[in-house]
Amino acid sequence: MNKNKIKLIFLENNFEKVKSIKKIKIGFTNKVYSINDKFILKIYEDVNNKNNFEREVFLYNFFKDKIPVPKIILYDNSKNIYNKPFMIYNKIQGENLYSIWHLLNNFERRDIIKQLCKILKVINKTSCKTFVKHFELNPSVDWHKKVYLKIRNLLKKVEDKKLVSTKIINAIKNFVTVNHSVLIEQKIALVYWDTHFDNIIMKNNKIVGILDFERTELASIDYVLNIVKRMVSYPKKYMSKKFEKYAKKKDYSNLLIWFKEFYPELFEFKDLDKRLGLYSIEHDLNTLLDYPKSVELNKIIAKELNLNK
Repeated sequence: MNKNKIKLIFLENNFEKVKSIKKIKIGFTNKVYSINDKFILKIYEDVNNKNNFEREVFLYNFFKDKIPVPKIILYDNSKNIYNKPFMIYNKIQGENLYSIWHLLNNFERRDIIKQLCKILKVINKTSCKTFVKHFELNPSVDWHKKVYLKIRNLLKKVEDKKLVSTKIINAIKNFVTVNHSVLIEQKIALVYWDTHFDNIIMKNNKIVGILDFERTELASIDYVLNIVKRMVSYPKKYMSKKFEKYAKKKDYSNLLIWFKEFYPELFEFKDLDKRLGLYSIEHDLNTLLDYPKSVELNKIIAKELNLNK
């Protein structure tokens, strides 16, 4: 989208005059712009992401009086001004949590995780009937079937494209065959699992914004621990490149400990390590299809399966 089109959107909707436009490089799915440092313009670009984009708009409105999410001031899917749907919301003033995490002490970090867990509990404990009805979803989620079939489908694609070695393929198949039944236990709720620190906005050590609800879904509540665990193991995994230089593994080593302290229900599953192993496999196979030449991903998968020993 060019500057003139952005100016036209603001003009046609009687918003203030556009004085500055800054493209935000955080995120990979949609185009995001900061306008006048007061508004965020987010544009749906991925043809495979339409439902997720609409889901995010719905959930921002759904949770606007419960948790610190962006306040939508315009959602336009008419394609009258621009040929793709877009949303505009008031920019939440603050700092990306990744940008300040290295400056905090463990007392401050622990308190932030306490705040985050409180927000996650609100999301998990909020009735999802309206959400289910709006998107015509089946409320009776079979978590085991959902994850197991997804892994099998992803694995077939990866195997057909020969993106990893036969050794890794066989190791994944063996791990999944032996352990998939641990997912039968479930605690289904509305789950915001994209909890990496790029999506958390801070001001004066307080969480003032939670972003990117595109992938929020009906899931077992422990699913959120997948990304938490990955931040512990691979601190740079979800960081914007400009913050990677601040990433130190020791700064993230207590995340799971603090999550367990403030949200113990997430950990009350039998064979949790195996569950997280299955979530990791699903995540890595999915990412591998997007980045088929990634040597790093191959190493991560091998490490998760203990093939480096």
